[in-house]
Parts: sequence; C-alpha cells; structure tokens
Amino acid sequence: GGKSKNAYEKFTKDYSDEDFDEQGDDELEIMGGPRTKSAANDKEWMFFDVAKINAKGGEGGDGCMAMRREYCIEYGGPSGGNGGCGGSVYLECDPTLNTLSMLRRKVHHRGGDGTNGRGDSRHGQRGADAVIPVPRGTIVRDQFGVLAGELNQPGQRMLVARGGRGGRGNEHFRTARMSCPAFCERGEPGSERWLQVELKLIADVGLVGVPNAGKSTLLAASSNAKPKIAAYPFTTVVPNLGVCDVDLDRANGSGGPGSLVLADIPGLLEGAHEGRGLGMAFLRHVQRCRVLLHVIRGDSEDPVGDFQAINQELQLFNPQLALKTQVVVVNKLDIPAVRDAFPQLRKDIRDICGHTRIVGISAATGEGVKELMSRVRAMMGSLPAQADSELFTEEQDRVSFEDAVDGSFDVLTDEAYPGQFRVVGGKIEKVVVMTNWDYYESVQRFQRILEAEGISDALKEAGAQQGDLVMIGDWDFNYWERKNRWIADLGLENINPRRRPSREEEEL
Repeated sequence: GGKSKNAYEKFTKDYSDEDFDEQGDDELEIMGGPRTKSAANDKEWMFFDVAKINAKGGEGGDGCMAMRREYCIEYGGPSGGNGGCGGSVYLECDPTLNTLSMLRRKVHHRGGDGTNGRGDSRHGQRGADAVIPVPRGTIVRDQFGVLAGELNQPGQRMLVARGGRGGRGNEHFRTARMSCPAFCERGEPGSERWLQVELKLIADVGLVGVPNAGKSTLLAASSNAKPKIAAYPFTTVVPNLGVCDVDLDRANGSGGPGSLVLADIPGLLEGAHEGRGLGMAFLRHVQRCRVLLHVIRGDSEDPVGDFQAINQELQLFNPQLALKTQVVVVNKLDIPAVRDAFPQLRKDIRDICGHTRIVGISAATGEGVKELMSRVRAMMGSLPAQADSELFTEEQDRVSFEDAVDGSFDVLTDEAYPGQFRVVGGKIEKVVVMTNWDYYESVQRFQRILEAEGISDALKEAGAQQGDLVMIGDWDFNYWERKNRWIADLGLENINPRRRPSREEEEL
C-alpha cells in the first residue's frame, strides 16, 4: 500500500544505485535493506550479553512540622510524623532468562519515592523497590569498570541504588531539654549511578571450534535444544544452551543429578581475540565452562591446523582458558574418507595436546554421541568445583553500592579566591541536603552540628573571618562565629543559607 511505499522511499532516499552496488549482500541483510527482510526482526540477533543501565533510588519523603491542637488538651506538643524512605533498586537473578535484552529496552530504572509525613504523628509510606530480573551469570560493574559482584544463584539479589532516608518530623526531635521543637528535615535524595552489566552464561560444557564443524548438530543430538543447522559457516550467531540428561531418557525433558548443561559458542576464526568474526563477542561465555569440547571438522583441509589455531585464540583471549580441561571431538565420521583418516589424525592431535581425550563421532547420525556424553559426565564428577573467586582472580579492586556515609571532612581553600572555603564530606553534605531551611531552629541545629563535628574549628584554623563564604555541596553560607550565646539562642545569627543555582538555572 501507500504506507509501505513511503517507508521504502524513506529508507532508500539517502542511497544511490552506486551505494547499493558497493555494499555486499551480507551487509544489506544486517541493515535490513529492500532486498532482504530486516535482521532486527530475526530472533537470533536479539541476544544481548552486555548492557549499560542507570539506577536511581527513590527520594525520601519530607518530615512534617506540626503541633497537636485538640479540645481540652493543653500543651499537646509536637506531632509531625517522619517521611517514608525511598525505594531501592535491586538486580535479581532469574533462572528463566538467558539474555540481557530487557535491559536494552529499558535503560533507566528508578525506585518509588517515599510520601511525606503528616500531622497527628502519621508517618509517610515507603516507596516501592524496583527489582530488575537478570539471568544467571550476570556480572555487575560500576561506570569505571570496577567489579561490584555477580549473580549466579536463583533469587539472589544485589543492591545497586539505595533509596533516600525519609526526613524526620518534629516529634522525633522532642527531648527533655527541647520539649517543643519547631523544625523538621527534608527527605534525602536517592543514590544514582550508571552500571555496566555483562552476561557470562553458566554451563558445564562449552562447544568450541571452527565454523561449520558440527557444534550445533552435536548440541541437537545430545539435548532437546533446537539450534539452527545449515550447511554454511556462521549458522550459529548467538550462544545456544541445551541440557543433556545422561542417566534418564532425554525425551522426558527432565534433568537430574546426571544432567549436563551444554553451551554452543559461535564458530571461531584465526584472529578472534582481535575481534575477527563473532568470537570476540562470545568468548567470554567459555570462561564459565568447566570442560571444553573442541569439535574438529573431520573433512577440513587441515584439521590439525584448525585445532592449533583455535587453541591459540583461546590462549590469547585469556590464558586461563588454555588451562581448562579439553576433550577433542573429531566429527563427521559418517564420511568414509574421514573415518579412514581418523587413526592418523588422532595420533597427530595426541602428539600436540599431550592427552588421550580424543573421540570420533558423527553428530549427524548420532554415532558415538551417547558414549561421549557419558564419558564427559563421568569426568565432570572427578573435577573440583569451580569457586566463584577463580573467575575474577585477575581483578583485585572491588566496589560497594551500600553508600556508607563517612564522617570525615576536608576544608579546601584556594589562594586565587580569598575569603572562600569549601567543606567536603559525605556526612555534612547529607546534613545540608536534609536540613529544612524554612525554620530558624533548623539553622540553630545546623550550627550545633558544625561545632560538634569540629568543622567550625577547622574553618577558624583555615583563616575564616566573620561573613566569609563557606560552600558545602550545592549550598552557600556566611561564616558566623558563635561568640554570644544569647544571640545564638534567639536565632539572630546570620549564616544566610542559600542554594547555589546550577548552570542550567543561570542560563535561564
């Protein structure tokens, strides 16, 4: 119809005939050109194993400043409730998932905001937590690439953005000395950060080899998986998982203690560690496998050369991969020429690898597949379990998202700006954000906190004079030394709190 014609013209209006002649058919398939259907609609290209997301905790609700006023009740006192805490953002391991595609569709995740406190001692409601499901084997890093942890157990949760604390109402501050406080706190903003999320599939056995070696055929013959199989290279463009039950009949689909999880990795080329082919994108999934089945194409022109090239790529990508236990599988014994050459090929490979774990099979006919899986399952029982720490031995740094507040602070000065001081510290900056400057008793409390934390003395030692500019977070103040307690008690001290406008606000 007209709509399809307009869509076609919109796609082709920026391309001339010469441009189409210069582009190959493969490139047009990925671009979704007019000659083929769009690859974006192909489910095989919907596999995502890396993502970048933004997590922000909900803001805490403001506390309430209220006094109890009821008939026949004198001196009712403060009755302002606390604000509700903001909701946090969690990552949760979901064993039913196997890609990070849901994180590609939604990048920003935010916890619910807490509601404000109200009079009559009514507290605000806590904000709802945001729970993001991720597959097993998900690794989480901060925006700088520092490791935070991984999720590999069903139902396991990781806090990535904590919600803000709710502000306290004036009822909370009532003491024997201060029986009628007339101030409250604002809610704390939730923490916010960008995260790098990476998926490394968790499998017992990884199938590696050159393209078109028969890895997908072997996966289909040994499990209930239905990978795409065709007689051309790079049929597999995303990793496929399958479960092989050695002890039970695999037709019933149940997995027990004798089951193996197999991962079919797209074919590797020489130079895969440098990004050639699809190997660089999916080699990370081999790191989680305890055993590697190295499938060799028996009818290749140089099977031994293919074997050495793939092992070299594994070594260059990660030296730990070269130390993994390998079982060499020579495929396509259903071809007479391959069956005749198998004894000599097995001898040549044994001389190179130094072990006798070399098996000949025919994945197409199923010859030797059951025996291969039985031997692999028996060998898995003798291997030690892989500890989680072994996966990150090369990474010493760790980052925590708990957002613990440190009570230390620093007073920064610059000779180019005399009379200006900046106080940097997690605790005091949090106090500034949560202080409700609409009440003069909040100003008095803030001054007491500066004295109790030693910030006033530090400013005085740094040379601060009456009326100098003091910057804490996004707020500016005038330095005021409390020389006269009578003036301080009356709230006549003038620190002049004011929020510093942002660049966007200044431009407006």
